[in-house]
Amino acid sequence: MALNYVANWQNNFPDAARDAVQRALETWSAALTSNVAIKVTATWGVSLPGFDAICIPNPVENFQNAPQENVWYPSALADKLVNQDLKQNEPDMNVFFSDNVNWYTGTGSPQSNQVDLQSIALHELGHGFGFVSAFLCVPGWPYTGSYGNQALISLVNQLVQGTGQALGFNLPNLNGHPSVYGLHIQDLKGDQLTNPKVYPNNSIELGAPLVSNNLFFDLNRYQVYAPTSFAPFTSIDHLNDPNSLMRPSIGPGVRVRAIDAPVLAILNDLGWS
Repeated sequence: MALNYVANWQNNFPDAARDAVQRALETWSAALTSNVAIKVTATWGVSLPGFDAICIPNPVENFQNAPQENVWYPSALADKLVNQDLKQNEPDMNVFFSDNVNWYTGTGSPQSNQVDLQSIALHELGHGFGFVSAFLCVPGWPYTGSYGNQALISLVNQLVQGTGQALGFNLPNLNGHPSVYGLHIQDLKGDQLTNPKVYPNNSIELGAPLVSNNLFFDLNRYQVYAPTSFAPFTSIDHLNDPNSLMRPSIGPGVRVRAIDAPVLAILNDLGWS
C-alpha cells in the first residue's frame, strides 16, 4: 500500500516548483505505507537565513496507544501507528522554501550554480517523517546539552516568524521529553543519550557527546552528524554519510532523488515498517 498525501501549496507556489516537490512526495509515497493520508503544507519563497529549506513536523506525544509515553512523534508517524488522523484540522508538516536560492525545478541535471528542488524537497520531507532529534547545545565551553528544551521551540518560532507565513499548527511545550528518533542516538559504548542515569538532561555530561563526532543511530549501525560545533536543526538530525539523502546538506549542482537503504532502515526502526 502506498502512502497517500494531501498537499497544500502556499504563497504563490510556482507550477514548475510544485511539480518538483510533487515528484519528491511521490517518491516517499512509494517507499512508506500508512492507512492515513499525510497532510503536507509547502510554502514558497520565504526568508530563511542560512537555509535553502526547512521542514517543521507537527509533534504529538502521549496519544492513545502510543508505543512509548512522554516521547514526541511526528504526527505523520503517530497517525500510521494508531491508524487515525490525530491532527485532523492541521498539517502533519510544513516545508518552507527559501526565496534566496537559484532553484532548478526540472527533471534533468542542475547546473553547478543551481540547487535541485526535487532533491531538497525529498530531504526535507525525510525530517517530516522522523529525522528530528530534539537535541540542543548551549554555546560556550563546556557545552550544556539537552533534549526537549523549550529554547528549541523558540528557535523554530523565530524562523517561522521571519518567513511572514503561518505554520498551520501551534508548537507545544516539549517538557524535556525526547523525540522517537532521539531515543535511538547512542555513544561509542552503546549508551543512549536519553538515558538520564548516564547523561542527565540539561547537563555538561550530555553536551560533550553532542559535539563528539562519535554518535550513532543504534550502536555500530549509522553514524550521525555530530560536529565539534553544534548547529541547531543540523547536528544529530542528519547522517554523517556524504552519499545519503539525509546528509547535512545537498549543495548546488547535486541531485539526490532516491531514498537510500540506511534512511529507510532508520525510519522503519522508528515505526514506519
